[in-house]
Amino acid sequence: MEKRIEPPPADAAARLLAEEIMAGRLQLPSWDHGVAQWIVRLNLLAQWCPDLQLPPIQDDDRRHILEQFCLGSVGYKDLKDLDVRSAVKSWLSADQRGLLDKHAPERITLSNGRTPKVTYDAASPPFISLRIQELFGVTQTPRIGMGHIPLSVHILAPSMRPVQVTQDLGNFWKEHYPKIKSELKRKYPKHEWK
Repeated sequence: MEKRIEPPPADAAARLLAEEIMAGRLQLPSWDHGVAQWIVRLNLLAQWCPDLQLPPIQDDDRRHILEQFCLGSVGYKDLKDLDVRSAVKSWLSADQRGLLDKHAPERITLSNGRTPKVTYDAASPPFISLRIQELFGVTQTPRIGMGHIPLSVHILAPSMRPVQVTQDLGNFWKEHYPKIKSELKRKYPKHEWK
């Protein structure tokens, strides 16, 4: 005699799966660095610019988003190939997503046309990393968050090793660059030095 096993109630299954994901026992391949950065960008911008009235994503909110994402799934195999990025981004309206992209962008356009990726961290200032040659012509420190937040600039040698970290590019070019230029020129003679 065969016994039929009923699937668990949808909301209970979603809650259990969400708890396992929150606890780190289940990994969603699509919950990647990009999704984590999007949440950090949102939370930081909500903190920097309260006037924008963006809703941050706290732990309870993350659990709610995951429960909604898991609704209709009864096991990990039902979830692992789903796109969590869209579920997370749906936390904001289209207009709010536009504000996020404008004031806490993934990439910033520098005055020399370069578009470096901005790295966000809840515990330290947002930053960009570029080789010195990629910063030629950039004298103003880029700012985000409606102009309130200066980016840290990680200035790298041609070998991609850090030379300087600054939030004052004007001072770097005036004070520090002349002192390190000859040493870098000697180490990396094939590179352009202005």
